[in-house]
Amino acid sequence: MGKLHDPLLVTRDPNKPDFKLPELNLPANLTYERLMHRRSIQKIIDKQSSLLEHSTQARGMDAYYEKALAMLDSPKLREAFNLSAESDAVRDSYGRTTYGQSCLLARRLVEAGTKFVTAYFSPNIGGDVGSGWDTHGNNDKKMFPVLEKYHLPMTDQTLPTLLEELDQRGLLDTTLVVWMGEFGRTPKINEKASRDHWPDCYTVLLAGGGVKRGFVYGESDKTASYPTKDPVRPDDLAATIYYLLGIDPHTEVRGAGDRPVLISEGNPVMGIVA
Repeated sequence: MGKLHDPLLVTRDPNKPDFKLPELNLPANLTYERLMHRRSIQKIIDKQSSLLEHSTQARGMDAYYEKALAMLDSPKLREAFNLSAESDAVRDSYGRTTYGQSCLLARRLVEAGTKFVTAYFSPNIGGDVGSGWDTHGNNDKKMFPVLEKYHLPMTDQTLPTLLEELDQRGLLDTTLVVWMGEFGRTPKINEKASRDHWPDCYTVLLAGGGVKRGFVYGESDKTASYPTKDPVRPDDLAATIYYLLGIDPHTEVRGAGDRPVLISEGNPVMGIVA
C-alpha cells in the first residue's frame, strides 16, 4: 500500500527501565522551527525532482514526512510513550514482561487517540521461554512445560488486565481488541511432545468494539481438528473487523502499480455483533 501506510515500529523494549523513543525527540542543537525550515527546502528540491513521480518506493514519502513532523510536534504522543507516568501497581498488574508492558503501552496509545496498535507477544516466533507460540519443539525441546511455565501464565495475567483497564476507563466499547495468531495447532502431539501448524481449526478472541460479551461462536469436533458448526474463514474475520470499525468490508483500494484490491473478500460474522 506504499509508504503512506507504513507503521511506526517500536523495537525498543518497554519493560526496560530506560525505555524511551529517541525518534520522538529532536537533538539538543535542533529546534522544531529549524527542522521545519529544512523541510521547506526539501519540498523545493522534491518539486524539482522527478523521483517522486516515478518511484513506487518513494511515492507517499511526502505524506510520511508530514506525519513524522506532526508526531515530533505532539507532546500528547510523547507522553503516551512515558510508561514511568504509570504507578508501579498498574505496571505490575500487566506483568513486568515485554508483552505485558507492550499491552500497557497499547492502552496508553489508545487513550491518546491512536487508531490502530499491534502488540507482539514476542520478537521471536517460538521454540523456548521468551519466544512466541510457534511450539513445534525446536532442538528436541518439549514445549508443554514451556507453555505451562511461560506462555499461559503471561497470557492469563496480561490479557484480562488489558480488557479490564479498557473497560474501567470507558474505552472498551469503542476499542476492538483482537487476540490471535496465524495458525492453530495439530490435534495430535508430535514426537517432541509438542504440536505443529494446523490451519483447519483454531480460536480467535474478540472483545469490545461492538461484539457480544461472554459469547462463543462456532464449534469444533471433540479433538479440535475441524469446525462442525459456523466455520469462519480468515477473510470473514477480516470483514468482521472492518465492519466493526465502520469500514465497508468490500472497499476497493489501489495497490502497487495502481492495481485494484478489495480489502476483504469475506463477509462479516453478524452473529457476534452485539
